[in-house]
Amino acid sequence: MRRKRILAIILALVLSLSLSITASAATLSDMLQPNDGIKNIIVMVPDGMSIANLTLTRWYNAYDEATGKIDPDCKMALDEMASGLVRNWWIAPDGTIGAITDSAPAATAMGTGVKSNNKFLGVDENSVPVASILEAAKLAGKSTGVVATSQVMHATPAGWTSHYPDRSQEEIIAEQQVYNNVDVVFGAGWNRLAGRADNENLISVLKSGGYNYVTTAEQLEGLTGKTWGMFASASNSAMRYEMDRLELKPEEPSLAEMTTAALNILSQNPNGFYVMIEGSKVDWANHANDPIGVISDVNAFDDAVRVALDFAKSDGQTMVIAVTDHGCGGITIGDDGTSVGYDSAPVTRFIEPLYKAKLTGEGIEDKFDEDRTNIVEVMSEWYGIDDLTEDEIAEIKEYPAGSMNYCVGPMISKRANIGWTTTGHTGEDLILFTYLPGDDRITGTIDNTDLANIAAAVWGIDLGEVSKQLYNDAEAAFKANGAAVEINKDNPNNPVMIVTKGSTTMTIPESKNYVILNGDIIESMGVNVYIRTTEKFYIAQNIIELIP
Repeated sequence: MRRKRILAIILALVLSLSLSITASAATLSDMLQPNDGIKNIIVMVPDGMSIANLTLTRWYNAYDEATGKIDPDCKMALDEMASGLVRNWWIAPDGTIGAITDSAPAATAMGTGVKSNNKFLGVDENSVPVASILEAAKLAGKSTGVVATSQVMHATPAGWTSHYPDRSQEEIIAEQQVYNNVDVVFGAGWNRLAGRADNENLISVLKSGGYNYVTTAEQLEGLTGKTWGMFASASNSAMRYEMDRLELKPEEPSLAEMTTAALNILSQNPNGFYVMIEGSKVDWANHANDPIGVISDVNAFDDAVRVALDFAKSDGQTMVIAVTDHGCGGITIGDDGTSVGYDSAPVTRFIEPLYKAKLTGEGIEDKFDEDRTNIVEVMSEWYGIDDLTEDEIAEIKEYPAGSMNYCVGPMISKRANIGWTTTGHTGEDLILFTYLPGDDRITGTIDNTDLANIAAAVWGIDLGEVSKQLYNDAEAAFKANGAAVEINKDNPNNPVMIVTKGSTTMTIPESKNYVILNGDIIESMGVNVYIRTTEKFYIAQNIIELIP
């Protein structure tokens, strides 16, 4: 009787396991084929998230503060999507290859399918613009969007929506983004739209172009039509960490709320959509070595993934791909304090010190008074550290404003035996998370350029041909046609190319989606890109054809 019971239990376990493994595998070669079953593509980027970030967050979620127990079966939305690995690297004009990438060339690779140089956005290693899959989707009649918790001019969203070999030029990037006619843009960075050096008011441009312009979570409700949402205050370059948002800025939407609103708007297009969604500040927390910020925004990202997965499963025509752009911080669960006894340390040793924090290292700065006389009270109540040393108090008191997470993150890490190797990026391979219609998965090890190439392939798009449609060397093209060309930089913030041939005069303004031909405004298929470092304009083929 006992033997029968054991066999029954084994059979039940085998059946349970077979039922849980329902996903089928798709290799990269499978995905580089047209697929009529995929109408929508959602790409999600938890910037700077390593596998240790995910592991730490899962253990944090598994902790029951009331009982002190750990649930080892705790799951996250990302777990069911894990399917492979992704390589990432950059390349310089001389052929040098870098193992540790910046967000800019990583975003360029993921968004355009082309490797690029350090700090370069939407251009190849020689500073020549290349079309993104988002721009190609737009030309194919699909709706497009980018969502981020950083300023949208930051490297990752900019890699899909702009073209410039210097990620720091956020005013140029912002203007290209506005004139690139992306249907949905959610994040921060409104100060790059107004109060600019060129005195242009891009918020007015958006509104005159038929966009909704919103600034609070409440305004996201029931939105339809093209929308820009700028949600952070003027003093912040990014939105709040999720843990801080709930306490300090509840009027800001969560990443999950922005994802919901974006999908609601974009899915109105019967031709489908492409959207990139970034959990931006996982990276920032890793740079600061602040595990509370990491946990806060890995969870916020996972909530957004759940929204995307629910949409994809209900819709039946949507592919979801999630992958980070690079590692950051070199975080480890265990440090030199666990060199001895690591194998006997319970999970609670690492989690309990972290669970006491109610705000991230960035958020607690808002709780200090002007002269920081309440450091001990704030750190105890809001960051869970009630045993500050005199040296730590002195360090907090003198630390520069605006970077408190860099100060206190290592303090709580030490108490939780969380290790860090750097405040910079790291060069490991990345986890690939995928969901396809039919509960399929992309398996194996791919390159980050394959994210754009897969999307292009399943939609039958040739990204190289799209680049030829959108980004041609204007000077070379017009001179070949017998036209005279000059670049006028009388207004250094608004350089223009002037093309003349006979009685025809064309003015091509930087970062706009139109030209002026004999006084008439003619719309371009794309954005006019001027690379100031090489003094070259790149324009769409339909503009070149205007000069007979």
